[in-house]
Amino acid sequence: MTLLNDSTMYHVHHGDCIPHMLEYMPPASVDFSVFSPPFPSLFAYTSKAEDIGNSEDMRGEAKIHLGYFFRGLRRVLKPGRAAVVHVMQIPRLKRSGEVGLHDYRGLNIRLGERAGLIYEYDWVVRKNPQAQAIRTRSRELQFAGLESDRAKQRGCLPDYLIKFRAPGDNAVAIDSDGDVSRNEWIDWAECCWSDIRETNTLNVKEARSEEDTKHICPLQLDVIDRLVRLYSNPGEIVFSPFTGIGSEGYVSLQRGRRFYGCELKHEYHRQALKNLAGAQRKHEADSRTLFDTEAVA
Repeated sequence: MTLLNDSTMYHVHHGDCIPHMLEYMPPASVDFSVFSPPFPSLFAYTSKAEDIGNSEDMRGEAKIHLGYFFRGLRRVLKPGRAAVVHVMQIPRLKRSGEVGLHDYRGLNIRLGERAGLIYEYDWVVRKNPQAQAIRTRSRELQFAGLESDRAKQRGCLPDYLIKFRAPGDNAVAIDSDGDVSRNEWIDWAECCWSDIRETNTLNVKEARSEEDTKHICPLQLDVIDRLVRLYSNPGEIVFSPFTGIGSEGYVSLQRGRRFYGCELKHEYHRQALKNLAGAQRKHEADSRTLFDTEAVA
């Protein structure tokens, strides 16, 4: 059983990714996976019990959800292939009397390893401290805290791109010519990506609904583009278990890859299908233009 037919460029399952990965998707069926898991207690997207974003117990419910999730991811990832998980550290809830940060990065690494994945690396993505202070209203970043008592001050929270790899030998080398130049790799191999445009994301306005309790935070297209080019060949399947409005698929299709995703929320699923259809049309139009140019030359 194959995940996508040769003629199918994309599909997004409407439902919970965990049982879908564990029961429906064929084992070792995806070539690369990139995604942002829901951030428990920080971003709530739906009222559904299976939505990890509704789990405020980081040591209990959220940990259990993520444990099953990583087992599913390990099952569907081809041997020797990579998955990149985009996370950030999560402030503890002041309303619960907690202080400090939850080590969400470390939790994902530990659970990924426990599921059988190999933790190999993580990049840091620089964030703007002023923009983060305004958006989160964090006193730990604001001038008010700086000028009253600096004991609690900290820098802004960066993003982390955690790279896992499935055990085993990679059967098909990722070596397509022209996808990543030596000069690009010189820049990308640095441990901190400081040139990511924070606002380079898909438009989320049309995907909002009245039940949204926090804003959606799509992964930047610059980040997705680099990772898709690094860890997949044209024509291969890129998988996002938390598709949202389709950012990972949007970039993958434009880069000549195929895409498979899962999305729980109806509004996001509907918008993702619109975005993916637009990306496929653009890729096909660009391909026709390229072939026409080569024919003239």
